[in-house]
Order: sequence, then C-alpha cells, then structure tokens
Amino acid sequence: MMKKIKRYIPLALGFMLLTACNSQDEVLSSEDDSNIIHVGGVSTSDMVTTAVATRADVAIQTPNWLKDNLSAKGMTIYYYQDADAKQEAKLKLANDLYSLTNSNDKHAKWLGNGAHFFEGVFIPEDLEDSKTRNYNALSQYTAVPPSTKIAATVGRITIPLQHRLARVVAYVLIDKTMNATLKGFDTENDKNNENVENTMLRFCNVRTLDHVENGKPVWKKERKAIPHYLGQEEVTLYQENKTGKLIFPIDENYEDAKNDTQGNYTSLNYGKCPYYDLIVRPTYTENKEKPNVMFDETEQTANYNNNIDFELTLSNDLEYEKSFTFDLNANDETVVYLRVNPERIDYNSAGSRLWKETVYPDDYYGVNNQNGNNLSVAGSSWQRAYTNSTLSAGVTDGHFYDADSENNSVQYVSDARWIYMLLQAYQGGAHHGDYFILQKDITIDTDTCHFPKDFTFTGHLDALDHKITITGKRAYLFDGLNGEYTTTQETDKNATWEANVHLEGTTWVPTLGWRAEVVNTIITGAKLFKDKDNISGYVNNCKYINGTDTTYYSHTPKLPTY
Repeated sequence: MMKKIKRYIPLALGFMLLTACNSQDEVLSSEDDSNIIHVGGVSTSDMVTTAVATRADVAIQTPNWLKDNLSAKGMTIYYYQDADAKQEAKLKLANDLYSLTNSNDKHAKWLGNGAHFFEGVFIPEDLEDSKTRNYNALSQYTAVPPSTKIAATVGRITIPLQHRLARVVAYVLIDKTMNATLKGFDTENDKNNENVENTMLRFCNVRTLDHVENGKPVWKKERKAIPHYLGQEEVTLYQENKTGKLIFPIDENYEDAKNDTQGNYTSLNYGKCPYYDLIVRPTYTENKEKPNVMFDETEQTANYNNNIDFELTLSNDLEYEKSFTFDLNANDETVVYLRVNPERIDYNSAGSRLWKETVYPDDYYGVNNQNGNNLSVAGSSWQRAYTNSTLSAGVTDGHFYDADSENNSVQYVSDARWIYMLLQAYQGGAHHGDYFILQKDITIDTDTCHFPKDFTFTGHLDALDHKITITGKRAYLFDGLNGEYTTTQETDKNATWEANVHLEGTTWVPTLGWRAEVVNTIITGAKLFKDKDNISGYVNNCKYINGTDTTYYSHTPKLPTY
C-alpha cells in the first residue's frame, strides 16, 4: 500500500495559490489530482503591448493569431527536472480555457517538488518550407524564453512566450539639400511602397532564418534581403552647437535637446522618412552573462555574430553602402538611423531592447464593445503614449530595468512625471500633440502643479475609464480643446455637444477639423473643460461626477477632407 504524503497548506496560502501563479514549492500527493499542471494562461507581455485596454487584466492582450493556433492545433511544450527525461505535452486553448495534456490526452503532471524547466516553440506552417517564408510567419514564430523555470504548485501557472527571432529597424534620413529620395520610392501613393522590390534598398550579407526542420531553425546568409516596409515617420535630429554632436530620437538626452530653450541645439528636420525592418537571427552575445541561448539551437553557445551591409540607391543614382554589426537576443530589436548626405552615409543605432508589437483588444475597441468606448480616429500613435505605469519585464527574459528611470526617456512614467508632461500639451508646449494613457486613477493638485496661463489641450488623452481627481482652487482641468486643422471658421452642422446636466440640449459650432481629443475619462473635483466655447477636438465617453450629479461629454467634429 502506497504511503500517503501529508500536505500542509494554510488556508490563506492555499487561496493565494489558487488565484495566482507563484514560485513556492508544494508537497504533492500521489493519490489525488493535486499534481496536475493547471494552466491559467500565457503571458505575451514581452512580445506585444496593448495600445488601449479597459482594465488591468487585458493590459497585455494575447494576439488573435496565437489564440487561433492554440485552439486549432496547440503548441508543443517540453518540461523536465532532469534534461535526460523531458516530458512532452500539448498546450491548447478551448472555450477560453488553457490546458496542458500528454500524448494520451490526459492532464500533464508535475514530476516532483521544486522548479521545472519549460521549453516550447510555435512554428507557423510556412516556416517548415523555405520557399514559402513570409513576414507574418517570421513575426509569429514564438517560443518559451530560454531557461524558463516554473515551480510545482497546486495553483494555475502562466507560461511566458516571446518572439523566437530578433529584428532590426532602419530609418532612411536623406539630406534635404540633395533633393532626392530612395530610387523607386513612390512619394505620391504610399501603398505602392509596400512592394519593396521597387525600392532600391537592400539588407545584405545578413544571417536570417531559412526554414525550420524537425523543430530546429536552419539559418542562412542572405546575400541581398528585401526588407519589410513599415511606413513613414517625421524625424527631427538635434545638433549640439558646441560639439557638433547629433542627438537622435533613440538617445537618452533627446527630450532635453528637443525642449532646450537656451539655444544649445540646432534642429535638423528630415521630414517624413521611410523606415523598414528585417527579422534576423539572434546572436545571443548581448547580456551573455545570463542564460539566453534558445534551447532549440543545435549549438548551445553564445559565440555568434551578425551584421548587415545596407545598400541603397537614390533617385539621382548616387549609390551608398554601410556595414552595421549588432548583438541581439531572441525577442530583441535595435533601431538604426541611416543618414545620407552628398559625401557619405553614416548611422546611429540603439542598443538592444524588447521587440514588442502593438495589439488592440477587441473587447475594448471593436465589435465586442460593451462600454461605449471609442477609439481615436485622429491617429494611430497610441503605442507611443505616455503611460502612468511601469513596464514589467519577466524575470526570465534577461532584461532588468526601471521603466521610470531618472532620465525619463521612456514612455512608462510615474504619476508626477505624467502630470508634468500632460500640462505641457498645449500649442507651443513641449508635449503639443503627444499621446497620454491612464493605467490607474490619478490626482492632480492644481495648487502645486504649474498650469500654463491658457491650458487649451492639444494632445490626445485616453484615461481608459480611470478617474482623474482634481484638488485645489482650480475649477476645471482644461481651458479648452484645440483640434483645429485650419484657421478657417466654418459652420459644422454635424458637430453637437451633448451633456445631461449643465449643457443639455445645447448645440454649438466649433472650428473646422480636429487634432486633439479626450476619451474615456472620468473627472471629479472639477469640471473637465472651462466651458463649451473653446472646444474643436474630439470628446467621447467622458463624464464629470459632482456629488450625485453627473455631466456627460461627447463631441464629434466633422473630419476634414483631403
């Protein structure tokens, strides 16, 4: 008769284990089902970022393509305590519930107390044939991070996932005095630029994925790779007058140079610049003091190298070539600015950082919307929004950093820094036109915060249904909302102001067009706007709660025609 092993789990601890993933060892009974591996979900926080969300539990949304594949065929997972005795299981999603089952379709079970290593790769079908590779398949090639450990527990675990490959992003900055573009680049119809075969830019002699064979990647050296077109973006550099040094958007002191009022810098605007990316082989030399080589590599060493020879031809037939060496782990990316002038081409590059794509959750903005929330139609830059939260990096990804660092060069900032930047989002302010997201409630003390003389907001604010509490003597947050596209005043019969208390039934005429907006915002302690007469931007799903009275704000100006 098998001897029973007693299990001592205090009630409070047992409750915590059933509601959260943790790393505490548990004594597992062999006579019940407590040794089943219960999967609560997957974490994609290191590979995607959600542009907008209603609440914390969808702050990082699992991409639809991943959910569809986990539902259709699942993902093979290996787990073990002894590397010579790996157990194979299938991670599947059915009816929004995750499961980990063995070959007999039975629940996978812990092998004992303590830490277990987890490995696994999702391989898109196109990658199993070198002739059918495509950008989406390379981007969706997904893996459990290297050296992932999860301790045996009776609670539900979360399995982390990340990009299997790495990425290089390149911006092309052409000196305006050259009066040239990339050869083949269409300045009239940007849609044509998606076919990069027509554009004379190549990433040469770079190591990329050829295909996946028996679960292992097969690499090759690409002689002339055609990159993937991402679009165009306005780029301004700043040159330090004393040293001549150029400050790029990826540099830590870029915001300081941008906001300088002492004449220490000269701005160099390159206008809208095309930028491209290429998905490449990781090198594993970055952060090599941590275990970072992917488990499916044939050689478990970090002695790799990778580089790109950029080749480009301008519309005036001038040809340029520049070599760039990089060190990237899987799920990392770097950004390169290629600066072309009549004499030569040079570059400035960022260090490695997490490669994160943007995902929009359907249950907040989309067909499943239950809360009346509306996505901005002014722009698509919410992924660059300043957010009053921290960016939590997983403990197994090799990245440790303070998201709200002292130089405040990142978008995840403290409440105080977020308020400081919000109050500069006005015409002529340092954050005119910038995007702001609230991930939690916030209090603004109008007596201690420095408000501009006329705080007519010219940015984009989405509070995600969080509350802004106003304290102090000020009776309103914004003096107005300036969304003008032009200075022309026109009657806009499609624009109405709706409010159920103070402004009920009022119709007014704003100025034409809009570039500013406030959405999904709750405010107490003061009104959202001074009055209705200085608002030409987009307002949706906003309300002012004053005791038992609630004022609802909603205003949709007519969009400009081009």
